[in-house]
Amino acid sequence: MELAKAYDPKSAEENHYKRWEESGFFRPEINQDPNAKKYSIVIPPPNVTGSLHMGHALQHTIMDVLTRWKRMQGYKTLWLPGTDHAGISVQRKVVEQLRKDENKSPLDIGREEFIQRAWRWKEQYGNTITEQMRREGASVDWTRHRFTMDESLSLAVRNVFCTLYDEGWIYRGLRIVNWCPKDKTVLSDLEVKEETKKDGKLTYLKYPVIGTDETVTVATTRPETMLGDTAVAVSPSDERYKHLVGKTIALPLTNREIPIVADEYVDAEFGTGAVKVTPAHDPNDYLIGQRHDLEQLLIMDDSGKMNAAAGEEFVGLDRFVARAKVVEMFEELGLLEKVDDYEITLPVCERCKTIVEPILSEQWFVKMDEMRDMALDLMRDEGVPHFSPQVPHEKVYTAWLENLKDWTISRQLWWGHQIPAWYDEDGNVFVGRTEAEAVEKSCGKTLKQDSDVLDTWFSSGLWAFSTFGWTAQGDAADFSDDLEDFLPTDVLVTGRDIIFLWVSRMIMLTKKFTGQKAFEDVVITGTVLGKDGKPMSKSRNNGVDPIEMFDKYGVDATRIYLASIATGADIKWNDTGVEMYRNFANKIWNATRFCLMNSEGIAVDHASLMADDMPLPDKWIVSRLNKTAMDVNKALDKYEFHTAVSLLYHFFWDDFCDWYIELKKDEINGGDAASTTRIITILEIAIRMLHPFMPYLTEDLWLKLPGISSELHNAAYSEAAATVMLTSFPPGDAAAIDERAEREMDAVIDVIKKVRNIRAEMNISTAIKFTVHIAADAGVQEVFRANEAQILKLAKAEALVIAAELDVPRASAKAVTNDARLAVPLEGLIDFDVERTRLNNQITKLTEEKTRLDGQLSNANFVDRAPAEKVTELRDRSMELEAN
Repeated sequence: MELAKAYDPKSAEENHYKRWEESGFFRPEINQDPNAKKYSIVIPPPNVTGSLHMGHALQHTIMDVLTRWKRMQGYKTLWLPGTDHAGISVQRKVVEQLRKDENKSPLDIGREEFIQRAWRWKEQYGNTITEQMRREGASVDWTRHRFTMDESLSLAVRNVFCTLYDEGWIYRGLRIVNWCPKDKTVLSDLEVKEETKKDGKLTYLKYPVIGTDETVTVATTRPETMLGDTAVAVSPSDERYKHLVGKTIALPLTNREIPIVADEYVDAEFGTGAVKVTPAHDPNDYLIGQRHDLEQLLIMDDSGKMNAAAGEEFVGLDRFVARAKVVEMFEELGLLEKVDDYEITLPVCERCKTIVEPILSEQWFVKMDEMRDMALDLMRDEGVPHFSPQVPHEKVYTAWLENLKDWTISRQLWWGHQIPAWYDEDGNVFVGRTEAEAVEKSCGKTLKQDSDVLDTWFSSGLWAFSTFGWTAQGDAADFSDDLEDFLPTDVLVTGRDIIFLWVSRMIMLTKKFTGQKAFEDVVITGTVLGKDGKPMSKSRNNGVDPIEMFDKYGVDATRIYLASIATGADIKWNDTGVEMYRNFANKIWNATRFCLMNSEGIAVDHASLMADDMPLPDKWIVSRLNKTAMDVNKALDKYEFHTAVSLLYHFFWDDFCDWYIELKKDEINGGDAASTTRIITILEIAIRMLHPFMPYLTEDLWLKLPGISSELHNAAYSEAAATVMLTSFPPGDAAAIDERAEREMDAVIDVIKKVRNIRAEMNISTAIKFTVHIAADAGVQEVFRANEAQILKLAKAEALVIAAELDVPRASAKAVTNDARLAVPLEGLIDFDVERTRLNNQITKLTEEKTRLDGQLSNANFVDRAPAEKVTELRDRSMELEAN
């Protein structure tokens, strides 16, 4: 059979995925072994608003590699896909569409209509990422696709909420929360990012003390909040203010008087030693207010504008406009002491980048004490989850748990899981799984449901078990056996940015409601940075679109490149790396093309690799194949994807293509059936080993190999149609590793390489053949004699002189390997005068380089200011030149 001259990735991608999916190859039910071990992964559900980005592509590649590898090992595998309803993101999309198309707001159409439109938006636009995942080659079971607002998952959410409420773990309370004025909703601490601004201002305001000529100076970065001050606090030990404690301040710009209180929270050494207290707009001030029974005065509305409590002159002003006005009015009153430039850390909404406002608000919270202890016990007693890499993630995760605060779970949105709580006219709350249940609890009162929805991460926190049909009512959906079969899942692959938002909550909630671990292992991926080394973002215009990479280089080349950089560290994107693996795909294609050109009447025969009388190159490649297989399995067991890729790359490119094919080419072209059978069989095993990383290429090539059928499948899939993805992943056979054959073949290869180097350095044409002298111990001499024909052919030499010692003219080029010394007499091969000139020029060039390096390294200013790694690089090079 003859392959096309060039590999066409698009053709392979278009031909195979649909067949895989329609044949049910991705479903665990394809495995017919009743005793098969299970292996499961739940996908971190991407937002339904999203499209594939490079972070997705990296994580999906890792999950697919693991799933395909375990499937080929005979495990009953399930990689469960799904999407998240993305409360704020979808709501924002629908609001924008409503304003653009109809010039209306959500209030104009009402909640019910708005939610219907959100569902329509989801149906119209929400499948983008799932179709892109198909393009990736993701072997997920699409029949089990879940959406966080599916009815069964919504029922699970309501049941969890009600259970936690009934047990006192969920409560409604007045607390300082993070408020986003743009999205008009509360945010959890984990949804707020800190940004440092160098152009901040620290404003010093003077407050007059009633009945004295004194003023107390307070410093603030948010002057507008002084309109909500209800006290000034000082340290009880601060002698400067002891005489003022208990006195009253006439709060400027207001008609209010506020007390001076003593509180241990205040650090007398920091700032002026006096602190303005705004209990409704600062979490620390809130606590001071609780201790001193201070009024909680909220001076802003939900859009960040000043309300009536701020005073007539400020009502309706944006908070930042009010800030400027407060400073201006204090200056007019002679009460502005000074304004200093100040580097400030601002809380910012991670989605819309709006500066978050701490405000006092009544919200729903989850008490985290007992769930936190569950998670800590799992880590301390069982070491679960096992983080990879372990450092620093395990320590960071544990430290975060130890300092965990209660979780704000209510959000002021319409799209999402509406909180299952209802209120009567007096404000009494009734929590139920349904309205009917709540009405029954209220003894038939007329009720109104809470308008808030739950934090998206609340439903996502149930993902490890709700997706398997758990509802807490014993009537799990279509896949009721899945909970028993696939929980706990085996590994979660995710980014470090959601360890707290999602990983920890899944661990806690899964343990609480099922008694099980959510997963055993957590693989933390690094961030794929732009080509400029910075995080990809639209504002920087440095994003790299995976789909563009698929179109340009092929899915498989992109996947294996991503796996090669999956070390857990951040990595700068490099198109050259993907191009290298596209070339790798072409190399394998061309190697297969050569093997198939001479394969008529040949079939894959694994027994052909067990013959005792195989020539050295065959013994060597069989040993290398088995050693590579064992090492790849070890690497994947440890989640060292980059190591596995490196092993596969060097086996295919170096061992198989560059050496084995060249060593066997004459025999195969000459019609040697035994040699052709072996090379086809080795290729078949190697393709299976590569399959999890490059599924399209390997499927395309495997199906074209002679003698291929489902008889080569793993026994668990014997009845399925032929596909490489259901064959057995090569485990490697320690008994097939032949260290002697590898040493002997390495000796032969090293000699060929050294002769080639001499030819290149001396600029001797490949058309000129010459004699090579080799000196080695007696045993190695026999190896060279037995493989003389191969050495002569691949080194393009005329003759070999093999002896215990070298006996050659002085004018010879010499080289040394681990096993031999060799020389090539140069008389008649080169022009010695030209060679002397070349060598002298090279010496001059290296001497100049050494002088330049020493000059740089002796310059103390350069050494102090240059990056440490650069200085080390230059020193190493200088030492190398010194040694030579």
